[in-house]
Amino acid sequence: MSVNPLQREGGYWKPVLDYEHWDDKASESSNAAGAVSAAAQEQVRYDLCHRCGAEFVVDSPYCRMCGRARDDSPRPEKSRWQLLDFHELRRSIGLSLGAMICFIVGLVCIGAAIATGFIYTANTLVDWQAIQAWRAEWLIAAGVVFLCGILLNARRTTHN
Repeated sequence: MSVNPLQREGGYWKPVLDYEHWDDKASESSNAAGAVSAAAQEQVRYDLCHRCGAEFVVDSPYCRMCGRARDDSPRPEKSRWQLLDFHELRRSIGLSLGAMICFIVGLVCIGAAIATGFIYTANTLVDWQAIQAWRAEWLIAAGVVFLCGILLNARRTTHN
């Protein structure tokens, strides 16, 4: 009797993890032995992923199907400074090098426009107008830098 090793689940095919049909000798010996406890019959497979049920590759710390780590494998710890890594941040946002630099400079310009109001206080109308002009200049600079970043982004999009 042929058993299909794949089972349809949603829109994907999932491997069937029923290995009893491969080991006929073990099933015959268990039937011949008589009544065996349910705990003895149920064997825990440590080489199967608990999330998707796929079999781990030998000495692999991660599942090849879903990417989940084994329970007994050490998980790499990320520090706060690794989250601020320039290349990792650039890769996660999906920007090119020039676009990422323009993005950071644009954020600095917006920060400078906000900080201008906290640093300088207006006592007269002329002072207030000067502060507003400085804010406007910082925001215009941020807009120009963001526009340059959009133009420098070398990410290619394909339309299907």
